[in-house]
Amino acid sequence: MQSRSPIQIQYAVLHALLIRELKTRFGTYRLGIAWAFIEPLLQIAVFMGLFYFGGRVSVGGLEVPLFLATGIAPFLYFKKVIMQSMSAVNANKNLLIYRQVRVFDAFLTRFILECVTSFIVLVGIILITWWVGYEVSLVNTLMFIYAYFLLSIIAFGLGLLFGVINTLYPEPGKFIPALLRPLMFISGTFFSINELPSSAQELLLWNPLIHVFEFMRSSFSYDYDTSLLSLEYIEMWALTSLTLGLLMLRANWRRMLTQ
Repeated sequence: MQSRSPIQIQYAVLHALLIRELKTRFGTYRLGIAWAFIEPLLQIAVFMGLFYFGGRVSVGGLEVPLFLATGIAPFLYFKKVIMQSMSAVNANKNLLIYRQVRVFDAFLTRFILECVTSFIVLVGIILITWWVGYEVSLVNTLMFIYAYFLLSIIAFGLGLLFGVINTLYPEPGKFIPALLRPLMFISGTFFSINELPSSAQELLLWNPLIHVFEFMRSSFSYDYDTSLLSLEYIEMWALTSLTLGLLMLRANWRRMLTQ
């Protein structure tokens, strides 16, 4: 037998876990990965109907489908990372008996799969929006990618944090999904922070997701107003959430194996 380096072992573990997650997540459905498109498309269609019924065809200079796509799809990605992280350890507990497989690998695998899948879905929806005839012009590609990257770090950090809590304390962990449901309505998924009263702006701007979604939208228009937003605030959230998540996992991974 040839000896393998730690990097080769890590790659083999992640590859095996990813294949297992792909088969578990998409292999049991006939439509496969198409299911990843259905949920955001349905929600976008519902809100499009509400917007058009109200006589609105654009928000902040962006056409309604593009505006909704850059809010709803990223939020569902954020939510899915956390939800998948909460069950990562229990779903892979039979594999954690192997020395090469670590608790962190279970979290990382699900995050990588959700990150890649959701990015494909987001880009795909934007391309569909352009293909059906709506105006789509990406004017700042780096901002779009950086905003998605920061959202990913925040989601992964919180996923680690909530995943540890849910594994060690299942009863309190049940409240986490309940907290995520109303979060959609205060995260700027279907509204722009620029159109709200100043009193509401001051309160909602504490939510980092609003900053992420609005910066993502600004990458499609030179005229999109970002004067209320702060890139540094999102970066602080990303660094803090990832640090807390990693520290929480570092302190409790042995206890998680015995739960």
